[in-house]
Amino acid sequence: MILKNMILKILVYRMRVFIDTEIWIFSKKKPKSEKFSKESDFQNANKFHERAKKFLKNQISQNEIFMTYHQLCEIFHILGFRGMRIPLDNVQRYCFQLLTSEFIIWFENTIKHVNKALDMSLQSGIHIWDYLCVLPIYKGIDVMYSCDVHFKHESFQSLGPKIENPLNIWITL
Repeated sequence: MILKNMILKILVYRMRVFIDTEIWIFSKKKPKSEKFSKESDFQNANKFHERAKKFLKNQISQNEIFMTYHQLCEIFHILGFRGMRIPLDNVQRYCFQLLTSEFIIWFENTIKHVNKALDMSLQSGIHIWDYLCVLPIYKGIDVMYSCDVHFKHESFQSLGPKIENPLNIWITL
């Protein structure tokens, strides 16, 4: 019986993953052709959108997603206040859906995380926000998914979890 339970746990193991903010944003913001001066730029943006959307759908159905409340605030800010803005009531509903979803495990930032993020930002020259997203969770995850070139930096690589780019293009933010 014990062996059977162990086998069942292995068969239904859900990876624990971090999905960087920009992937959530790409999946939610559908590009509009009139916002692009070149058709090729629009097509590339649309590919990013479709890839991110498909990737997120798969992750939600297959894995546990670890997220900090700080990251939720990033998502809210970027969707509602940066670039192609989504109406705030829609953004608020979306964020509430994330908060109440069963596929996300939530984490808080402590003063210890903030102090470490400040140190890592100072040493790396990378803004503090990415560190605040991963420091509370990195010890419990298997993979960090990001398309942000900062995640190629040694300070992120040294945290332990493997880092993969599901969109296959690294971008500078």
